[in-house]
Amino acid sequence: MSDHLTEEEQLENLKRLWKEYGTTIIASVAVATAGYFGWNYWQSAEQQRIAQASDTYEEIVASASGPAAGEESAATTEHLAAQIKDSADDTAYAAQAAFFAAKAAVQNDNLDQAQQQLQWVIDNSKTEAFQEIARMRLARVLAAKGEYDSALQLVSAAPAVGFAAEQAEVRGDILRMSGDQASAYSAYQEALENFDGDQQRRLVLQMKADDMKPANAEEPSA
Repeated sequence: MSDHLTEEEQLENLKRLWKEYGTTIIASVAVATAGYFGWNYWQSAEQQRIAQASDTYEEIVASASGPAAGEESAATTEHLAAQIKDSADDTAYAAQAAFFAAKAAVQNDNLDQAQQQLQWVIDNSKTEAFQEIARMRLARVLAAKGEYDSALQLVSAAPAVGFAAEQAEVRGDILRMSGDQASAYSAYQEALENFDGDQQRRLVLQMKADDMKPANAEEPSA
């Protein structure tokens, strides 16, 4: 009899526990299940998003290297770049697409459009190297528009690692365009001091420095 009562007591305890915690248990299971399937769905959607960005980027590359040229080709590149920036703005594809669109715009003398594309990279890319490249290219675009002060501001702060020589060269080019020969020479000298590329590029950089060299400048020590 005591065993039978013990079983009844256990049953009552189970009923009481289920009444008190059953809803919570069901909810927990539901949340866990939803989380599992939600995570799988998110992963699948993310892979699809990246794959689509990759395919669109390949279209941009093909368009840029194809026989078509001019405003129509630039418009196609801009359109495809906008698709990637809208759907995958956090990827490298978006920044690279914007670079292609900026280049096409420059080739068609649409400096305002090029400026917008490069500014987008500066504002949205999470990759420091892409931001640095965009700043230098934007500086050249602004210099081409005659906005020398704004251009110099973009290449006057401390550069990202590995870009010291390139940034100094861009600054030298802008200073040369603005007519500041002495400052251009100093910038080219800074570029040479930080340069670690191939010899041909060094020779070009040295020629730029020599062109801007003041008459009373001392020869660099061997």
